This record gives sequence, structure tokens and C-alpha cells, in this order.
Amino acid sequence: MENLFVFIVLAIIQGITEPIPVSSSGHLVIAKHLFGLQTTDATLEILLHAGSLVAIIIYYFKDIKDLFILGLGYFIKPTKQKQPYFLYGLKLIVATIPAAVIGLLFKDTLEASLNSPKFAGAFLLYTALILYIASRIRPKKTSKEFGFKNAFLTGLAQAVALLPGVSRSGSTNAASLIQGYDTDTSMRFAFLMFIPIALVVILGGIPDMLANPDFGSLFIPYMIAMVISGVVTYYAIKLFKIVLLKRKLHYFAYYCVCIGIFTLLFIG
Repeated sequence: MENLFVFIVLAIIQGITEPIPVSSSGHLVIAKHLFGLQTTDATLEILLHAGSLVAIIIYYFKDIKDLFILGLGYFIKPTKQKQPYFLYGLKLIVATIPAAVIGLLFKDTLEASLNSPKFAGAFLLYTALILYIASRIRPKKTSKEFGFKNAFLTGLAQAVALLPGVSRSGSTNAASLIQGYDTDTSMRFAFLMFIPIALVVILGGIPDMLANPDFGSLFIPYMIAMVISGVVTYYAIKLFKIVLLKRKLHYFAYYCVCIGIFTLLFIG
């Protein structure tokens, strides 16, 4: 029962903070220390992210379906109708490269940082700065198509978000907004580019998950946590879209400042 309570708390935190720009990894690090939810169980982390990933896939199912059917269909029979979907898929690949390279090169350092609440607190202040800039800058709207350069720059923002306390959704959406793209364009690209990275992390963690001696006995709590993470993530995406449309990211910036300072002063 104690394990179930811990898993549910972490699942709710993951679900809320994955799409909302306040850093899910940072909050999980802080929660474990603040509430004594000490667990180094990689299985739980994998399944919580899997729940969020399923929610994002459901939310953007039509876009993903079009990318697969029309984008991949361009290889079989190239047409003008299919070309935009094919190019969009290439842009997602380009955007994924920075995080993939940095994740591989600095894997051990990044994993070590996930155990440091002080680190998370410091980078929450960075997240606050990015969100505040994105909410205050009113760049001239561009009618240009979201290009490969824009995709790469947004991908760099995602790479920085490998650090705990740096919000992935906040960084990637802010990067697109600052470049002058509208809310729908920014949000769709930001969440779709999360899918390849999340898949790699989840698939790469399956051997460790299966090797976990407690996996069988904790199977039901794991599944409950994964479902809760997914459901909460889905509705948090809807909330985030409303906030993004109103360009109220500075509210999250203020929140990140408060949590970041509190963490630096009192936790860890």
C-alpha cells in the first residue's frame, strides 16, 4: 500500500508537469526529497514517461497518422500532397539530433544530475527566465513555413532540457514562439518532437525493467501509476494549450522562481 501511494503521487506529479512548462524531471527530484519519496527504481520512471507518451500520442493521433501514412507514403509514390508531411517528418528528425547526441555523450553526467535537488532548483530559475522572455517578447508574426533551421534551433532547446529543472515543453515552445511562430505551430512541433526521444528512452530501459526482481510483485501498482500519469498528462496538455493561447507563460515563470529558490534554500 505504501508503494502504491508513492507511485500515485509521482504519477500525478509526472502527469501535470510533463506538458506544463515547469519541468517534470525537476519536480520528481524535488518531490522525492521533500516528501521522503525515496526511490531509485528506474522501472517506475520508465512507466511514468510511457504513460505521458501514450497521452501525447492520443492527443496528436491525427497528426501522427498523417505523418506515417502520407509522409512514409512519399517514399512509395511521391506526390505534391504527401511532400509536406515527408518534410515535416525530416524536420522532426533534425530537431531530435541535438538531444540524442548530447544524451549519448553526457549520459553519466546527466543521470548523476537527476539525483541533485540543488541542480534542479538552479535550472528551474533558468526555466523561469526562458518562460518570462517568451511571454513578454512580441515578435513580428512570420508567415514563413517552419523550416529546418527553426527545427534545429528548437531541437537545441530540447537538448538543454535534458537537465533536471529545465522544462522541455517550456524550452521548445518558447524557442518556437520567440522565432515568431504561432501557438498551434509551436505546440504541435514541441510535443511531436518529444515522441522519438521518449521512445528511445523507454525502449532502452526495457531490459533493466524486465531485470527488476520486484517487477512481478509490483506489477499492479506500476500499471496504476502509468495509467494515472497518462490521464493526467492528457488533460494537462489541454490546460497548457489554453495558457499558451493567452500567452500567460509568465505565471509559470513566477512559479518556477518560487520553487527554484525554495529548493536552493531548503532542500538537499
